[in-house]
Amino acid sequence: MPSPRLLLPGLLALACLAAPAAARPAGEIVAEARALLDASRLPEAREPLEALLAREPRHLEAALLLATVYDGLRRRDDALRLLEPFLKRHPEEHRLLGLYAGQCLLRAAELGSGLRALRLSRRGAETMERAVGLAPDEIPYREALAEFYGQAPAVAGGGVDKALRHADSIAQRDPVRGAAWQASLLLRAGRPEDALAACDRALAARPDAYLALFTLGRTVAETGLRLEDGEAALRRCVEAPPAPEQPGRASAWFYLGRIAERRGEIAAARAAYERALALEPHFARPAEALRRLPGPR
Repeated sequence: MPSPRLLLPGLLALACLAAPAAARPAGEIVAEARALLDASRLPEAREPLEALLAREPRHLEAALLLATVYDGLRRRDDALRLLEPFLKRHPEEHRLLGLYAGQCLLRAAELGSGLRALRLSRRGAETMERAVGLAPDEIPYREALAEFYGQAPAVAGGGVDKALRHADSIAQRDPVRGAAWQASLLLRAGRPEDALAACDRALAARPDAYLALFTLGRTVAETGLRLEDGEAALRRCVEAPPAPEQPGRASAWFYLGRIAERRGEIAAARAAYERALALEPHFARPAEALRRLPGPR
């Protein structure tokens, strides 16, 4: 049996972790919660943060972290209620504005329709615009607005021109990320040649960038233009590891299948869609494409 002296450091560490939030410094709780959040241990991060805010209801960092936890748990109404009192106290804190605006837009998307969804959409867009004004180089804020304006109806404040303004601003800061947004929005606006020109600008800036290659391949697959260029780009994508936040190889194989299908190469299209499904068995688009293809299955 181990000596009590040898067990003591471990017992002390456990006691520290188990200590009630009321007895621990706020900085220690916030640091621990941030580490738990980074490890995706959301329920474990939630309880000490809620206890800390019960003790110190104006603690901004704890509120931001807890709202992020609520976001991960899809408790968006809880996040909104938590953040609203902080907006008046910290009107120039862009992190607060961006997080609150994001929760408004996400909750509106969940609701889909109705007066509350409309109010949340407008409030979210207005608040995110304020966040952009305070932190113009924060690309995620602009991406949220590009997505919202590109998808929302006009009655909620949407519009492709508004979305493109933010996509252009993203491209000034990051040519590849900006081009991905520009190409998607330009396709939606029925401007395929302009979408391909955006892809070319991204590749001119960073010829080996996975996202630039993927965006060209996807745009070619969607438009049917420059099939050889698109296939060559996607062939490079399936040989290179994407970053975690980028479209994966399964998506690259799916668009290779689309290009093959446009050429009438049914066997090649089938093989590409099957490769996509082998990588992501629950990927709906290649499964639907396979069902659509003529011939034996």
